[in-house]
Amino acid sequence: MADKDRRDWSEKDLKKHIIEARKYLWRESTIERISFWLGLKNGITAVDVGCGLGYLGWTFWPHFGDGSTYIGLDCSIKLLREAQDTSSEWSEGGRAFFANCSIYSIPLPDECADWVMCQTLLMHLEFPEDAMNEMIRITKPGGVIMCMEPDNISSSLNMVSNSVYSPSIKEKLEQFKMQLIWAEGRKKLGRGDWGIGTSVPKMMADLGLMNIDALINDSPHFVHPPYETEVQKYSIEKMPEHIKDRDENTRKLLWKEFRECFLAGGGSLTTFYRYKKNSEEKQKQYEPIILDQLEKKTYYHGISGSHFFCIRGFKPEG
Repeated sequence: MADKDRRDWSEKDLKKHIIEARKYLWRESTIERISFWLGLKNGITAVDVGCGLGYLGWTFWPHFGDGSTYIGLDCSIKLLREAQDTSSEWSEGGRAFFANCSIYSIPLPDECADWVMCQTLLMHLEFPEDAMNEMIRITKPGGVIMCMEPDNISSSLNMVSNSVYSPSIKEKLEQFKMQLIWAEGRKKLGRGDWGIGTSVPKMMADLGLMNIDALINDSPHFVHPPYETEVQKYSIEKMPEHIKDRDENTRKLLWKEFRECFLAGGGSLTTFYRYKKNSEEKQKQYEPIILDQLEKKTYYHGISGSHFFCIRGFKPEG
């Protein structure tokens, strides 16, 4: 991916997104199960590629951290500085280090890590196989590689229920068609595969990993009155902020990126502008209704299924 095409995830709105989107992304019981499934133990060396603010580090630390070394790698110096500053809050009993680098050229020696991991990284890369090769290179024989990646294309087909509106079959089909064309263009522009989650196991096999397996995220996405769970309370609390505080420059950037990918995928400008106009009209119509329902505590929504995977593969010994 060319530098001009990279998003700066340290920018205000994008940084806010990567924090909030991960707060309740995985259940603690699921993280515990994954840790056992990966064979994590104390006293290991773990490398987190595309670490951002160190989310995987603090999420899994209780299951491997005592006496361990965690190394977070990312291309954003701003995110790394914050990650380093806050790492002392969660890395007690071990050590946490952070370094700036390209995923395609990791500045670590061969076979130095027991566990190499990434989350929502491969989906953004033009050459995910090359990145995976680097992850394999630094993994010790017998060590494990973990990739948490989504299939967001299939997610576009999820059934959604909510208290605001119900799209027609025609609208649902149009939405999915737009997403497919956009996703195809995204790949052609070297911005990654939006549905890569289902391809990672085969990628691992082709690159020589063994005992490949996958788990699926078991956290459902729904909120409904009286908003009893901690997750629902958090979602309801944050929704007005998302609606009221959306940065206009970020909106323009997202539409610009969508247009570029949509056209690269074979879509037309006429179709794009019609879709954009309809989307903005619906947004203007429904946002006040959502805010009113949130205030009255009558808002609800639910999304079926999960297409977010945790995939593991072991490096052969000998």
